[in-house]
Amino acid sequence: FAEYTLSGLKYTLVAGARIDFHNLAGTQFTPRLNLKYDLSPKTIIRLSAGRGFRTASVFSENQQYFASNRQLEILPTQGGNIYGLKPEIAWNYGASLQQEFKLFGRKSSIVADFFRTDFQNQVVVDLDHNTHKIVFYNLEGQSFANSFQTQWDVTPVKNLDFRLAYKYYNVQTDYLDGRKEVPFMAKHRGFVNASYSSNKNEKGGFWSFDATLNIVGPQRIPDTHTNPVEFQMPEYSKTFSTLNLQVARTINEKIRLYLGADNVTNTEQKNPIIDAKNPFGNYFDASMIYAPIMPGNYYIGLDIKI
Repeated sequence: FAEYTLSGLKYTLVAGARIDFHNLAGTQFTPRLNLKYDLSPKTIIRLSAGRGFRTASVFSENQQYFASNRQLEILPTQGGNIYGLKPEIAWNYGASLQQEFKLFGRKSSIVADFFRTDFQNQVVVDLDHNTHKIVFYNLEGQSFANSFQTQWDVTPVKNLDFRLAYKYYNVQTDYLDGRKEVPFMAKHRGFVNASYSSNKNEKGGFWSFDATLNIVGPQRIPDTHTNPVEFQMPEYSKTFSTLNLQVARTINEKIRLYLGADNVTNTEQKNPIIDAKNPFGNYFDASMIYAPIMPGNYYIGLDIKI
């Protein structure tokens, strides 16, 4: 492994490279380049590019799909030494822009990130080729991921903070049956958080309030059209949201009381288990989970530092 850092008044450049001699993946060369440049005291741009590799542990990484009666099948690749498969190799590139400014006379910032990953090789987890199987094989074709995220932090008044974020995530892979979106990956996600803390008293006590709203867009669901009609699922899930709330009272440096609720909206996925009444049948599948399956959860607690 080697790394070189070049610094200037407005920039920092870090170049790195490593060589791995892996007993299963062979010799792997992974270069990396990162650049940070200050366009102004309040405007920062970051660029990155590099190569990476990993050995996929297909069983431990996909346990969520084993809660079904699907059969496991691995299509070995010539020269593959990891369960008959070759390692995953990808090139990734990214850019980030951070802008700080004053709003309502207080500090505010916006961060925008874009990243792209191109897989040179990938272990594909195919839930669509056969409704009764999980098929693992090496990529033949293209697979990519485009990610864009923007985040805005603002403090409109003293002690009140807002954070708003949006993420676009487009992940597509060439499967045996053609190019498709990777299942259970929402293209659009939204996030809103508001938090307020009162001023501390002479004992260090204060009130704090926190609210978080998560919005998750449609997700592609693996193909189930070969099942009987009553055991079929839609091609895409519906957009859903969850709201979490918490109120806390810090009495002093050692005692804190809190009261909260998760999933206040009571968002639940209806009938999440396919053929739930017949767990040993051919159609039983408890792995098609894309939303909360439990209603709102309310709690109260006490923290004491000894």
